[in-house]
Amino acid sequence: MPGLADHQRVLGVDPGTRVVGWGVVERAGTRMIAVGYGVLRVDPALPIEQRLARLAAGLRAVIATHAPLEAALEEVFYGRDASAAQRLGEGRGALLVALADAGLPVAHYANNVAKKALTGHGRASKQQVAAMLQRVLSLAAPPSPLDASDALALAICHHQRPALPAGGGVPARLAEAMRRARRQQGGGRTR
Repeated sequence: MPGLADHQRVLGVDPGTRVVGWGVVERAGTRMIAVGYGVLRVDPALPIEQRLARLAAGLRAVIATHAPLEAALEEVFYGRDASAAQRLGEGRGALLVALADAGLPVAHYANNVAKKALTGHGRASKQQVAAMLQRVLSLAAPPSPLDASDALALAICHHQRPALPAGGGVPARLAEAMRRARRQQGGGRTR
């Protein structure tokens, strides 16, 4: 995907069938700005088709409110539970339809890729990701709930992908934010 222009808004989406995290991040020069973030929740007692319809409608409302131009969606992690993977795939499908209806190009990222783009480590904890988001986005507190912070990380990952060095690694501005965070934590390594 070509590099994003300044002031480009990206919608990050952490899919699910009961809770969907979303976060819109805009790049303004070298700064990243959280335009909005939150979660879409549905009653887990509803039949799956009704839950998916409500989540898709909620995502359409987020898109209408925040006007992103591109989206980043977390890929399905295939663990040992095939039924859970199937449900998550159904959730992603409903969200993809909402994104396609809005005409948004969608990039797909594994969770560990988003974590690495933000923290420099693909196995960072959700709390470490939230703490780094607080610093990178200049927020008063770490974003919550964690589904929303995962979505913000996906949006930042998408913003950073064109800027990643050819051999991998972390963009310079995120590397500096990581160094500052380590200094604030007494020189310890963030993993």
